[in-house]
Amino acid sequence: MLMLMREKIKQIIQTAMGPASAEFNFDLTYPDAKFGDYATNAALVWAKLSKQKPQDVAKNLIEKMDKAMFETVEIAGPGFINFRLKNNELLTQPSALNPQRSEKILLEYFQPNIAKPLHIGHLETAVIGDAIKRMLLFVGEKVESDTHMGDWGTQFGFLILAVKKFGKVNEKIYAQLNQEAEKDPSIHESAKQEFVKLEQGDQENRKIWQDLVEDSVKQFLQINQLMDILPFDHHWPESFYEDKMPGVLTELESKDILQTGERGARIVNLEQQKLGIAVIVKSDGGTTYLLRDLATFIFAQKEGFKKHLYVVDNRQSHHYKQLFAILHRMEKIEEGEGAHIDYGFVSFKGEALSTRKGNMILALDVIAQAEEKVAQVIAEKNPDLKDKQGVIKAVTKGALKYFILKHNRHSDIEFSWEEVLDFEGNSGPYLQYAYARLSSILKKSQITNPKFQINPKSQISNTERELLFKLSILSEIVDDTLADYLPNILANYLYNLAGLINKFYHESHILSEKDQTVKNFRLALIAKAKNTLGKGLELLGIQALEEM
Repeated sequence: MLMLMREKIKQIIQTAMGPASAEFNFDLTYPDAKFGDYATNAALVWAKLSKQKPQDVAKNLIEKMDKAMFETVEIAGPGFINFRLKNNELLTQPSALNPQRSEKILLEYFQPNIAKPLHIGHLETAVIGDAIKRMLLFVGEKVESDTHMGDWGTQFGFLILAVKKFGKVNEKIYAQLNQEAEKDPSIHESAKQEFVKLEQGDQENRKIWQDLVEDSVKQFLQINQLMDILPFDHHWPESFYEDKMPGVLTELESKDILQTGERGARIVNLEQQKLGIAVIVKSDGGTTYLLRDLATFIFAQKEGFKKHLYVVDNRQSHHYKQLFAILHRMEKIEEGEGAHIDYGFVSFKGEALSTRKGNMILALDVIAQAEEKVAQVIAEKNPDLKDKQGVIKAVTKGALKYFILKHNRHSDIEFSWEEVLDFEGNSGPYLQYAYARLSSILKKSQITNPKFQINPKSQISNTERELLFKLSILSEIVDDTLADYLPNILANYLYNLAGLINKFYHESHILSEKDQTVKNFRLALIAKAKNTLGKGLELLGIQALEEM
């Protein structure tokens, strides 16, 4: 069975340790290239537990290891062990391992609210969710996506009230009505009653709601084309769970989890878990987002999904803690079967985006402005470019996606056009240009399928050796990325890889190389770099361009 190199080395270490390996965990990391390909702290951890000297433990481990595939195995510092692979091990490394998993995963992202325009926050969840889906598919997971559009809840009371009051609703009217409600509590109360009427089946409210939903869904699903988002597998909006919520309430009652709170609200007391009071049904009879999410998880479970991932901003962290706590009380969830993949905010000049206050940065505006700026750059750098419009759109999408994905998703982001469109820095256009340059070299070589040939009389350079190793670990990087669903790990790898590629072809003759064996090796290295960089970009949802 094929196995990642990192897993092979872990097995070699564990075999050398014998039964003791089951007693503790150790790390296998990537050290600075001058020290080796991999490094482990296994001897340090074992020495601490066994009260031995780390260097003595390291020496003992190395003596017992199968070292057939290593060029060197050396002790470093207080007891780290560094491994350098033989070159032929790097040449034979598989580019991808994707055994098909049997358990289904439901990945929920995007979640726009009906009758509201898409803003920069929707770009975040769509881009992050799409990248995670691509990587899960890459490693063989059976993942399906769901938009889970917001077409239910108290906000619909405001929307229906706006339609009845003004004859229509748009973002300006919605924001105005919310501002008025802050001054006049009766407006908020009227909106709540309109939603209760909707839930109770009022025909007028149902008709207004249906019209709003139909118009909005058509606009929302433009995101797939606008940003090259993979097609969604399911569109199960909040209203889909309307007939499933009563069953959840019945089960909560039967298990003595549901209680009556202030003014008759139905609640779950989570104070013992330090999560406060979870409101399931409001005092006016309106259902909550929490009840709908309970119904969502239970429905997905019945559909055969073993894990449910939610890509939702970090304001909802408390909500998901309450959700998972209640599901545990209901005995519906085990550890790891649900995860909130939270992300921070994108702000412009320090101002957080807000739907209610009417100061959103609209997604369509950001995309349009980015296209204008990219068009200006391309007109200056390559005015004779073929398929200019196609390249402009691809670079625009790549620039916006990479800007979002290169940041640790837990952090807030300060939007900067200079950073987004930096063709020479850590950006999507920089990576796309690096790929296009590799394509250009291969085209000029006129060799369609170069193969690695290492001349035994000549040594490959340190940069070539480092590049060869970096190209072999893409699957390991994807594994690291999915461990905590942090796309910035893959993004940073690709940026560093592109920098190493640039260093390689600045140091080495390629097309002008006289030694044919050396030339073939370097062209094969270029081809592998192109394939690896292209696959990495694809996993981030960014189009690799043959020409820029």
